[in-house]
Amino acid sequence: MHGKELLDEGYTVEQVVHDYGDLCQAVTELATETHVPVSVEEFRTFNRLLDNAISNAVASYGRHRDESISAQGKRDQGEWRGALGDEERVLLDTAVKAFAALKVGNLGLRGATGTLLEMTLTRLRDLVDKSLPEMPSSTGMTTPPKP
Repeated sequence: MHGKELLDEGYTVEQVVHDYGDLCQAVTELATETHVPVSVEEFRTFNRLLDNAISNAVASYGRHRDESISAQGKRDQGEWRGALGDEERVLLDTAVKAFAALKVGNLGLRGATGTLLEMTLTRLRDLVDKSLPEMPSSTGMTTPPKP
């Protein structure tokens, strides 16, 4: 619990370890100031328990830090995929509308509508090509097939 609390408060792992070192120093100084004798065995026991506490705090700190980083990565990836999907939908919608106009209006492919369709499809292809190396595919393919 202490490791997580220190992580939440913004401590580094070095500060976590030093926090326990400060505790050891404070207990030693208190024993000296109050003239309380500490036997070698008591000091060894104290050090062993303190070492265990440091180990547990650092392990907890690391585990919670890893979980926090993983959760942030998932949030970032979700936002990225949402933005990518939005952009793809806009481009696809534009292409479908341009194609429908070409079909209904008997327009030539060399006119403004044909140019719009070509540009939109090119941008859509480029967007998909750019996103494939960043997003794992269920097939394992991350680069576009050669035409």
